[in-house]
Amino acid sequence: MPGILNRETIAGFDRWEPPSVGAEATAPEPAQPPGPTVYELEEIERQAREEGYAAGLAEGRAAAKKELEERLARLDAICTAAARPLGAMDETVERELALLATVIARRVITRELQLDPSLIERAVREAAAALPSATRELRVWVNPADMDLLHELGAAEPHWRFGADPALKRGDCVLESARSRLDARVTTRLAAVVDAVIGEELADENGETAE
Repeated sequence: MPGILNRETIAGFDRWEPPSVGAEATAPEPAQPPGPTVYELEEIERQAREEGYAAGLAEGRAAAKKELEERLARLDAICTAAARPLGAMDETVERELALLATVIARRVITRELQLDPSLIERAVREAAAALPSATRELRVWVNPADMDLLHELGAAEPHWRFGADPALKRGDCVLESARSRLDARVTTRLAAVVDAVIGEELADENGETAE
């Protein structure tokens, strides 16, 4: 009969349950924040690159400074080690230089005597002036060639007596009196001059060191 529901028809329907009025509604999940934009990613990459460059630059400068300091220390050690033997040789070098200066001056004087032989007269008179004023009799020893020249120049004083000594070189003279003897050879005079110059230089150096 139409309009009547039987068991089989009812079995094909889902059972309806009324909604629960007192239950709390489930809260929706929060929305995820948006990710960084392309510009922000590029800016982050740029900052990281600059920070890495600055850090690398600082490390490079520190390494270069350290290497420079080490090289300077090695150079200072080398200079110090090299100065030690030179310091020990100072006195020897000074004497050798003095000898060299004497040899050079000797050759210059010899050349001057060849150009102007009358210089021997001045040398004899200067040597005689260095003797005590009370000296009367004076024996003057010179090279034989210089003795002939002195006689030609009339350089002899009344109380002088000339003597020839082949051992003396041109320009040398040795003066003797009863109480004194003066070695006025060229080498002796040059040595005195060199010693005086070196002594003054050493005194100046010591004075500067003391200051």
